[in-house]
Amino acid sequence: MIKSKEPKYDVVQTMTRGKLIILLSIFALLSLFSMLSIYFTHQLPTEDIKITTLATYQHVGTYDYIAKLKPNAIYNQTELKPGQGLLYTEITEYINTTFSYTFESSQEANITIEYKIDIIFPKWGKVFNIVPQTKLNSVGNFTKFSNNYLANITLLQELKGALEKETRLYVSDYNVTIRPEIHTIANTNIATIDEYFTPTMTMTSRHGTPEGNYISTTGLEHTTPKEITRTEKIDIPEVMNQRYASYAFCATTLAALVATTWLYTRTSLGPSMKPKKLMEEIIAPYEEIVVETAGEPLSEQTAIFETESGNRYFKGRNPTIKVKTLEGLVKLADLLGKPVLSYEKAPSTPSKESRRIFCVVDGTTRYECTITAPTRTEEEDEGD
Repeated sequence: MIKSKEPKYDVVQTMTRGKLIILLSIFALLSLFSMLSIYFTHQLPTEDIKITTLATYQHVGTYDYIAKLKPNAIYNQTELKPGQGLLYTEITEYINTTFSYTFESSQEANITIEYKIDIIFPKWGKVFNIVPQTKLNSVGNFTKFSNNYLANITLLQELKGALEKETRLYVSDYNVTIRPEIHTIANTNIATIDEYFTPTMTMTSRHGTPEGNYISTTGLEHTTPKEITRTEKIDIPEVMNQRYASYAFCATTLAALVATTWLYTRTSLGPSMKPKKLMEEIIAPYEEIVVETAGEPLSEQTAIFETESGNRYFKGRNPTIKVKTLEGLVKLADLLGKPVLSYEKAPSTPSKESRRIFCVVDGTTRYECTITAPTRTEEEDEGD
């Protein structure tokens, strides 16, 4: 009985596949790295923004006041300025408030200022205009104006009472807001400044606090510094060069990966990687039909010619028809009812492979199939 052996692979082909696997791994990692490099280079800005200060300017609004007090024992004086103490409601007659506005610029300009000042009771939405719309013009780097407002505490209390009576909205604490609305236009050689500035001061009447009943003031200082700037976008050529380099790197590694993958696929599908069947395995299915011969079978035809001396015989070979596969030859033998003849043909060079001829002779016609395959050696047979 013929025992099957493990398939033998071409050593050179196996080594080639091993090298291709290593190359595949290397090019796959390089392709991944190149794609990551494209991603990271696209995170870098291609432009730098440069901001240059051309000029500076500022709006300054300042409140100051002098509170007129009734004769009192707590301060033993009749005037208080900011930071000198609480303005207790019972001893405060009025608060003389001064508002000052200043516009300053590092560039000389034609300056136009339009402003008005309102006093507001926010709780009831009541607005009183205390300084009507006013317009000022000047030329230079600096301009200012000032206005006074006298807040009579008794009159404010009476006005609050009237508002409460009309709205039925009674409060113990309330605010009085001084709100200037200032529109400044300054034409410089660089640019035109056109802005609104609203510095607000709030006087709050508080009742029932641990400190007692008093008037607090907030929003005494307001400063808004500004700049006239020029913004420039500057290209960064290094970033674009890095991007182009990443594109070239990615194209190269991907091309190498595709080429290596193609070679690996071709190698894995190549015929040399497939184990060859032994000659014995090829013949085994047809052992009952194949007949071993000692030499090469020939189909012959005898022709008889009459001569003066008697009969003369002439032998001539007939054409041979090649059959592609042994299976086809066996099928043909079945159809013709002929045996399959076989003999081993000596190789031209020393080899472990056997070259065997299979044929079917049908009268004057010979059908032939040649197969080359490994054969079992004597050492392998003894090992079995």
